[in-house]
Amino acid sequence: MNSVQSIERALSLMEEAARQPGGLVDLARRTDLPVSTAARILGTLEGAEALKRGGDGSYRIGSLVRSMGESPDLGTDLLTASEHHLSAMAADLDEAACIATVVGHDVVTVRQVDSPKPIQAENWTGTRVPLHAGSAGFVILATWTEEEVEEFLVGNLPSFTDNTVVDPDSLRSLISKVRLRRVIWTHGEYVDGLSSCAAAILDARGNSIGALYTYGPSYRFPTPDTGGDIAAQVLKRADQISADLGYRNPGGGSR
Repeated sequence: MNSVQSIERALSLMEEAARQPGGLVDLARRTDLPVSTAARILGTLEGAEALKRGGDGSYRIGSLVRSMGESPDLGTDLLTASEHHLSAMAADLDEAACIATVVGHDVVTVRQVDSPKPIQAENWTGTRVPLHAGSAGFVILATWTEEEVEEFLVGNLPSFTDNTVVDPDSLRSLISKVRLRRVIWTHGEYVDGLSSCAAAILDARGNSIGALYTYGPSYRFPTPDTGGDIAAQVLKRADQISADLGYRNPGGGSR
């Protein structure tokens, strides 16, 4: 089998799994591939986290593809859609505003706009942070299915500070709360002395491809009377970015 043919077959399997998750035999039938060939390609795609196999044996789109996002009809990508919001939020809150994307079981900050304050927090661009160690990861986990969350919770969950949540039951409770609020404040889960607030960004298919977040030193951010307003702004802007990327809430109104 030549390389072009292998790529075409891999793309066909990914397309079918994105359209409707299915098991090995089902996907092989739908792509008109021998079961042995489909099994080999699916194994490779699973290893690369392009596809994810659930407990029932069904394959679905994995975290690698999610992190790439969905190109909407207008050709707007994540960074283009978020640039105005990052600049406006950093200026309004006088703290750093960031976009993070999903890569495997981590979030990676891909864009940060700093405030003009003389004392600024570290620039996190390019840094990978485990999903359980901060606000950006929590809001992404909250969009996952129960099965996906349970698979994540059985993995290695390292502790970085005294505030890192590693107990599975505590994480389940936290994720349930985030699903209701869709925005969260965290304080020192990855680095002592930093507080952050995040909301998830969804693509046209409703997959979480990243998070919008703001952060700053805990001694000044947030002030006691601003936490709620900041969370509302982060959530509103994340929803607007999702809409610009083509997301439409099936139920109408805000998601």
